[in-house]
Amino acid sequence: MEENDITVFVDESGTIGKGTIKKDNFFIITLLFVKDDDINHLKKVFKKERLKVVNKKKELKEHLANNKEVKGSELSETEKSGIYQRLIEKCGDKFEIAVIVLNNKDATVKFRTNSSRVFNYLIKTYLDSSFKRKSKFKYPQQIHFVIDERNVATESKYTLQEYLNTELNLMESFSKKDIMVHYYDSKTYLLLQLTDFISNTFYRYKQKNITEAIENVELLLGQTSTGKIFKFPY
Repeated sequence: MEENDITVFVDESGTIGKGTIKKDNFFIITLLFVKDDDINHLKKVFKKERLKVVNKKKELKEHLANNKEVKGSELSETEKSGIYQRLIEKCGDKFEIAVIVLNNKDATVKFRTNSSRVFNYLIKTYLDSSFKRKSKFKYPQQIHFVIDERNVATESKYTLQEYLNTELNLMESFSKKDIMVHYYDSKTYLLLQLTDFISNTFYRYKQKNITEAIENVELLLGQTSTGKIFKFPY
């Protein structure tokens, strides 16, 4: 089996709700898996294709210049569609995504009490039950997680790394080296920005029922290892 060094870019959309929730309410975590050798190529394509879209609107162009990023929520799904299509055409074999969808309504109040634990548990559960069996990257030599620091409370940092190594890498060999988790500002990481785009697309589809998101979701599901989202509760 081929062993690779892998980086996983992580972003989220929605919130983990508290208390009783009577209507469907979704929290989404998106994981973007890339071999380290392919990161620069994927970044280059995303940067080029996003710029084509941004340059068509003065306000987006100014926003990118001033803020060093454009959020997925600031582009329509029609605008994102071309970006996704080019990425898959030019480097679809170089990345894989996973989309974890929690329906707050169906999860118990107790389960949702601690957001940090929920976040960690959902990632661990996906890795343990799906990634290890289905992913084309399932034999990593080294795996690094890169998470947008603005999504994580300060007191929650550093818990995921120990948790994943204890649950996945202590008695079994999930990766040859320890799993590493890093927190960075997405403004300095293009592939965190791409992960934000994807997460927002699935949030629009699940939470807001935006018709224009359907085609993008179908396109992106082809980049998962299973062809579907990872739902919780099952």
